[in-house]
Amino acid sequence: MPIPSRFQPVHLSAEQWLNQSDPPRGVQEGKPFGTNCVVIRYSTDVVGEGPKLHVHPYDELFHIVQGRAEFTVGEETFVAEEGALVIGPANLPHAYKNLGPGRLDSVDIHLNDEWIQYDLPSD
Repeated sequence: MPIPSRFQPVHLSAEQWLNQSDPPRGVQEGKPFGTNCVVIRYSTDVVGEGPKLHVHPYDELFHIVQGRAEFTVGEETFVAEEGALVIGPANLPHAYKNLGPGRLDSVDIHLNDEWIQYDLPSD
């Protein structure tokens, strides 16, 4: 029995989904490939910079590849360092920022086939 096409492997080179910049950033939605995830590469060298408070109608996972980030998830604020995994439940406001020193590099995985984000007012 042949495997349906949506189960075929997909390989995207860095040039196909990442901005060719330093630091690198990129977004790849899974919808074109029939998969239920969005992968975001977020990198910044600017201390204090990061995604502002927002919410998604699905769960999100954050892997800190390099650096340190201050996360706010719901009512909790904490520091996540290189190698850490943070799980943000659906509909719970969250934000994070680079604590430095140096680069923050993360891979964020949205458990949905397209990126849906509702930005919230900042204090």
